[in-house]
Amino acid sequence: MAETTGLRTKFYRSEDGTAFEEIAQIASIQPPQPEREVAEVDELDPPGDVRKKLAGLIDAGEVVVTLNFDPTNEGHLDLEQDFRDGTAKHYRIKLPNDFGWTFQGIVTAYQPQEISSGDVVQAQVTITLTGVYQFGQITG
Repeated sequence: MAETTGLRTKFYRSEDGTAFEEIAQIASIQPPQPEREVAEVDELDPPGDVRKKLAGLIDAGEVVVTLNFDPTNEGHLDLEQDFRDGTAKHYRIKLPNDFGWTFQGIVTAYQPQEISSGDVVQAQVTITLTGVYQFGQITG
């Protein structure tokens, strides 16, 4: 896969995971940042005085989307409603090379950002993944 910039990356939303609709006016996206917990095993006489560690559960992470906020944009309103509803929806990040992430998650934050005279009015949306994401080629 060749290098690419984030230009023309798209963000999509779906109620049921079948028909995805593009959310317009996206300023930036932080893709999922999964982490695995580690369980430490304490014992009084470990080999080499080294604490044993075991792999724990994976936290699939969060996606953070920054919108150039438009209070009349249907997609922006849908994300705010997702926050209020608290139910998982389906989302997709599609890179310009047609690869990307598809995941289900709950909008856990919908936060208008600081407003100043020299900046675009923005809102930051945090989506907490509720399961495993899929990364691969996205068609359509």
